[in-house]
Formats: sequence, C-alpha cells, structure tokens
Amino acid sequence: MKILILSDLFFFLVCCLLLVQRGLSEAPSFENQEVQANLPPRGWNSYDAFSWIISEEEFLQNAEVVSQRLLSHGYQYVVVDFLWFRKKVKGSSIYAGGFDVIDEFGRMVPDPERWPSSKGGNGFAEVAKKVHSMGLKFGIHVMRGISKQAVNANTPILDVDKGSAYEESGQQWRAKDIGMTNRPCGWMREGFMSVNTKTGAGKAFLRSLYQQYADWGVDFVKHDCVFGDDLDVDEISTVSEILKRLDHNIVYSLSPGTSATPVMAKQVSSFVNMYRITADDWDRWDHVAAHFDVSRDFAAANMTGAVGLGGKSWPDLDMLPLGWLTDPGVNEGPHRRCNLNLDEQRTQMTLWSIAKSPIMYGGDLRKIDETTFNLITHPTLLEINSFSENNKEFPFITEMKKDLKSNASFFSRVLQRLKEVNPLKNANSQGIRSWSANGRNGELYLSIFNLNSQETTITARVSLSGLLNSLPAKNLTAASSTCTYNEVWSGKEYGILKDTISADIAPHGCALFVINCKSATRLSQ
Repeated sequence: MKILILSDLFFFLVCCLLLVQRGLSEAPSFENQEVQANLPPRGWNSYDAFSWIISEEEFLQNAEVVSQRLLSHGYQYVVVDFLWFRKKVKGSSIYAGGFDVIDEFGRMVPDPERWPSSKGGNGFAEVAKKVHSMGLKFGIHVMRGISKQAVNANTPILDVDKGSAYEESGQQWRAKDIGMTNRPCGWMREGFMSVNTKTGAGKAFLRSLYQQYADWGVDFVKHDCVFGDDLDVDEISTVSEILKRLDHNIVYSLSPGTSATPVMAKQVSSFVNMYRITADDWDRWDHVAAHFDVSRDFAAANMTGAVGLGGKSWPDLDMLPLGWLTDPGVNEGPHRRCNLNLDEQRTQMTLWSIAKSPIMYGGDLRKIDETTFNLITHPTLLEINSFSENNKEFPFITEMKKDLKSNASFFSRVLQRLKEVNPLKNANSQGIRSWSANGRNGELYLSIFNLNSQETTITARVSLSGLLNSLPAKNLTAASSTCTYNEVWSGKEYGILKDTISADIAPHGCALFVINCKSATRLSQ
C-alpha cells in the first residue's frame, strides 16, 4: 500500500410566524428566486442517455421521474439536448447536413416525427406546458448562429416587431447576408456558422430565435459552439442582451468549454448563468480526473458564483454520466450501465458538489437504480453544492513513499519534523487532491481524493492549514478547541479533532469529512 500524508431554508408565513426548516434531507426551494441562478442550477439533460435521438415520449417519461423523485431534492430543469430539429432518417447523423427541420425564416423547429406535439407550428409549446404542469422548468440545447441549411436556402429574416421579413436601407435581408461562412462551428462544420452581429439583420435573426424560445415557454438555453475553442463573445453578448429584454426569464448556459480558461471566462461570465469549462465528460476515470486542475483554477480565480445574467454565473463541470447510458456520437438510445465503479462515482459527485458546479444528471431516469439515486440526492452533497462558501482546493497535504514506512525510526523522525514545519503544498500532485469549504451553519467540510490506482492513506494537517481559522468569529470564543468530525461515506464518527485528519482511501475514491466546532481557538499557521 502506498502511503501519503498529507434546503434552502423553506419559508412559510403561517399566522404571522416564520417557520424555518433546516433538515439536510430537504432540498432547497428554487421557486420565485429574485436572483437568477442564485444557486448552481440542478436538473436532468437527455444527452448522456439518448445522444440526439430522444423522442417526446421518452423525454416526458424522464421528466415525470424528475418531478416525482428529484424535484424535492432541487432538480428543477429538464433539458432536451442537441439536434431536436434533425430528422431521424437514413443518412442522418450528428455530422450530416441537410436533414434539419427549419421554418420559413430559417429557424430550427422540432422534428415532428420525434416531437408530434410540434405539428401545426406549435414548436415546443405543448412540451413546455406539460413540463411546467409537473412543477419543472423546460430547457433546450441550441447551436451557434445560423444553420448552413438556412444559408443555402437563403431564407428571409423575421422582424419580430413587424411580424414580417426584416428590411433595412430599402433591402430585404436574408440568411446569406448574415451567415459567416468563414466561421463555421468547429465540431459541426456542415451544421452551423456564426452570424454577423455587427449588422441589424444579424441581431434581428438572433432576436427572432430567442423570442420564439420564450414564446414556446423555454426556461433554460444551453448555447453550444460559442465558448472555449469556438469562443464568440459577440454572439454571447448579443444573445445576453436579447434575453434581458424578454418578458420571460431564461437561464443562459454555454457549452462546450474545451480549452476554457478563467481569463476567457471573465470575458463572458457576466453575460451568462453557467458555462462549461471542460470537454464532454463521459464515464471514464481519466475524464473524471481531468476535472481537478480546471475546477481548482476557476475556484482560485473567484469565478464560482460570480456576477452573471440577472444574477450569478457558475463554472460547469458537465453532466453526470451515471446510471443507464448510451455512447457518445451514436444514433441510438440508452443500452448500457455506467462504466465508473462506485468509488469513482462518489469522487465525481463529491468534486462536483464541493466545487459548486451545476449538477445535471445524464442517465435514463426510467431505469435509475437506488444506489445511483441515493448518490445524486445525498443530502450532505446537495447542501454543500447549494449553500457552502469559500470553496477551494486545500493544499496542505504531504506525500511519503512506501519504503519510508518500513523504517520505523526514520518514519518517526519524519512525523516529528512534520509537526515542526508547515506541510508541503502539494496542490499540483497528480495522485492526491483535497478541497475545503465553509458550511452555512458553522460546519466545515474537507474532502480528500485518491487519484492513484492503489489504496492510499491520506493525511491532512488541519491545525497548521488555516482551515479552522475560517470559522465564524462567534465559534471562536473558547480557550481550547472542541471540534468533532465524521466521515460521510463510511458513516464513521472520529470524535475530537486534533492535528490531523487521516483515512485509507480506495483507488480513485474519496473521503468527505464534516467538522463541527461548538467552540474553538483560532490557530496560527
């Protein structure tokens, strides 16, 4: 064995009394928020289970499960992912062109064979109505700019104020006038391209898109191919301004985020509510492990919960590919189970929660198992995700090789030395990671992660780290520390906290400690 040292409050006005329910098993209330995306958005997305081919029936069946089982845990959004407008016929695929359903103004509309309620020009209005009747909010995925198919057809542009074709300077503007063929979507070059937002016609086209989404009752838009490698600040800012002026509130999300950096995100975060900071995340350990560096960097840059469109914005680590799934890039629906083992799934859910990423479940909910359900509704994780503060990587962990343990005398001397000096800051270690956060009621959270492929003992030196110094002043009045702690996954109670927190962690696994201090003394580093 390798050795390493290292919801919402629900408010009810009843008889002029304010009753507050705090239980962690209860989910936060997301209704009637004054601030848009005040908390990291939470919901279900169709992509991981259905790729692009989901039908209306399959979507509504999953929405029913969200309403019945997940809404009480804060899962509020149900989102149709990409290509809901593409015909599922011979020759059609993710990358094929010319198979989309568009209206006379070049706008995408749902494929009526997969979405029968869209017939007669209804779009997603009937689906959104059913989703809203379940107490949920409805979202869709959209692509950048305008489709190549619309440009090839040279469709007119709708002026939503006049209800007719857009005209300016005596000219009726069309798709070829605004489509930027030199700026296609990098990963779907036969599908979509940027529009020229410097022109009135380009802005009018985008306005016609988002006004239509609002008319359908869309509450959440996942805007693809405008961030990361395909960054288009002009389109993002234009869409954001359009959304501000709509009568219907729409949460604005960006995807994907390949090559995203905090510097890049600062250009757009105030325009949006969430934005992907990674490539597509699938049920592979290397995909999970790749999120540690990027989540650390965005937290260090103070991007978590920064100012966003009508409220806040959140770096997004992508959907959770757990449960019953399909494969990326295929034309078929769910057919297999998640490839991550339980320890790896706990690591993913714990990181997503303590990094305060939006949580969007991706598996087919019609076949969700109780283990997966209990994981994505774990009350402590959801409490951390919604209400913790000061979330950041915790660097005060150290490493000791296996052969050192066999030399008891030398091992003792090393331990003594560690008591005398500050622990090494191994935040960039590829094998171990740790995060800390403050709870809303004075508790502290410390998670430690074993990215190694072998069982590892990880020890964090909390007394020298400043972790306890982050406690509110009201908790720091006594002359001595009386902090106790427990570990979430094992359920183990450890008693009084001293200098270190240590645990044996399975390969690719994690531990999550909750520290409660009735009184404590500030400890200097």
